[in-house]
Amino acid sequence: EMIVSGNYFQVQIDFQPFWEKPPLFIWMQVISMKIFGITAFAARLPNAIIGIFTLCMLYVEGARMRGKQFGRLVAAFFYATVLPFLYFKSGIIDPSFNFFIFLGLMQIIRFEAGNLGESGIKGSPWIAGFWIGIATLTKGPVALLVTLLIYLTYKLIWDRKQFPWLAMFKFTVVFLGVILTWFGSIVLLTEDGLETIRKFIVYQTELFSQPVAGHGQPFFYHPLVFTLGCFPMAAFVYRAMGLRFENGREALLKRFMLVWFWVIMILFSIVRTKIVHYSSLLYYPGAFLAAMYFWELLEGKKRLHWDNYFLYGLGVLIFGVGVAGVNFLAVHPEWIAPLIQDEFGKAALQVNVGWSGWEFVPAGLFMVAMLLNFYFLWQNKYRLWLLIQVIAMPLYINGINALVAPRIADYSQNSAIQFFEEKAGEDAYIMVDGYKSYAHYFYGKIKPFPHPEIPYADKNAWLARGKVDKRVYLVTRIDKATEEFENVWFEKFRRLETRGGFVFYVREPDFAPKSLLDN
Repeated sequence: EMIVSGNYFQVQIDFQPFWEKPPLFIWMQVISMKIFGITAFAARLPNAIIGIFTLCMLYVEGARMRGKQFGRLVAAFFYATVLPFLYFKSGIIDPSFNFFIFLGLMQIIRFEAGNLGESGIKGSPWIAGFWIGIATLTKGPVALLVTLLIYLTYKLIWDRKQFPWLAMFKFTVVFLGVILTWFGSIVLLTEDGLETIRKFIVYQTELFSQPVAGHGQPFFYHPLVFTLGCFPMAAFVYRAMGLRFENGREALLKRFMLVWFWVIMILFSIVRTKIVHYSSLLYYPGAFLAAMYFWELLEGKKRLHWDNYFLYGLGVLIFGVGVAGVNFLAVHPEWIAPLIQDEFGKAALQVNVGWSGWEFVPAGLFMVAMLLNFYFLWQNKYRLWLLIQVIAMPLYINGINALVAPRIADYSQNSAIQFFEEKAGEDAYIMVDGYKSYAHYFYGKIKPFPHPEIPYADKNAWLARGKVDKRVYLVTRIDKATEEFENVWFEKFRRLETRGGFVFYVREPDFAPKSLLDN
């Protein structure tokens, strides 16, 4: 929408000011789309590039703290773990946001290492302020919140002797300088800048105080997501928390990563809004902690325990047997249809999905590789285990993405997306009702609303019941398409078809646009 409108200063949704997010990541996507076109590939490319930088910096920071072998271990665990690998294949903000926080926090660790006599860290407070400022421009002030919570908790537990007020001042000066480049400019240069900032602050507060957009989950949600989703990293993380180091720098790294892990885990378990990627900042300390324990295994100082085998075996069951089971049931939807009470779910299962039989290959090969790796763990062949893990995991995830995910999407949302793409080239209005979606904005190539005289809050009511000048297409879920929906709220619409759990309607224009009448 920035590209279409030419307004690169404000984030927009449906060409209206969107106060929930700052613009930095959107600018990254704009640059990508300017080069590669407005496609899903271009939307995801910035995170793929950030993923490469992430692995490089994990190696650099790990090597700086404990040597090159440790740096390789940190990068390997991050790369060969399910959720982090999937994470950088998405088009969401968080991978870039977390990377900038990681860079800032590692500068803080360098500063603290300076108290141990390490050289070359005088500029760390300035650099940390810069990266946390960049993170704030990416997603918001939660970057500063988590940074301060992690650092202050670390100081409170392990280093109460002296608080670095001068370093904090340097951090603050640079941080404010970075964030004011946009927050200050939007107040000074736009008419509704103050209102945008006010709504932004209110929204950020609501994320912590109440479940937003239906994302309320139980307290144990994030521990469960990390433990089950971060396979195989999670199998080693919890044992690493009991490690003790005599070396000051190693002790600093372990303590800081431990604080980082539990501050994020507890903070986002308390927060009322819980979404799977909110705890994704755990992936970084998780990689460091897992690498620490694995290092001890390689050195023969530690051995594996029942919980390591249990968590590793559980991951094999979930991502091997579990995924294969989902594939099998998807091929035979008639087996699970009687168990589904939801009308939308039943209709979605009726979609004719072309399963070729090759979809079982990734999960099947994954199970073979992981069972072999389980044997190598049992035999203490740790280097061979890690090599197979680093090779097998990317092949497995890319295989699932290529063969399985598109067919699952056929059941869940592709019917609606295909409809939006079909109507994208038509000069018409597109709306959804009865469910929340942003898909029609992107795949339907929505244009700016051409009637400024109609308040935006009344737009959908006008499309439903006003005198419209173009066709209006309406999409809803089948369980929302009630008699009242069709005969009262949207009585001017005619049903076109039902497909994949969605119902599609059209409303003909009441009159031609003025430009057509003039012709």
